[in-house]
Amino acid sequence: MLRRKHPQPIESIDMLRTKGLKRFAEVFTADGERIGAVLRFIHRPIEEVNDEMKLYRSYLETQSIQFAGPVYIPTVYIEDYDPAANRVILAVDLNTVRNEAWNREPDFAARGLGVAEELPH
Repeated sequence: MLRRKHPQPIESIDMLRTKGLKRFAEVFTADGERIGAVLRFIHRPIEEVNDEMKLYRSYLETQSIQFAGPVYIPTVYIEDYDPAANRVILAVDLNTVRNEAWNREPDFAARGLGVAEELPH
């Protein structure tokens, strides 16, 4: 599979839903590092979405031992989901996850404005 060197934001939440993403699916970076296990989607209020300012519409909340807590991955940076392996593959490497500080809860969620979408087991 051809990987994007510099990911262009594309919404992959429809792909995840179509393929039947399950809670506790394992999440791996493009360079093969395990991030953690999927918990749920969290959605930002539509009027606050601004991709240029990195205010993405939807995030995949992941519980991570490596990051000592939750990691909030914008769904636009998800490359694929393999239902047979129950594995999510990101379009970015581990350094990008660290540099983007996705281990911090998005402001809208911290303010109680997020809408959680639970996933099936």
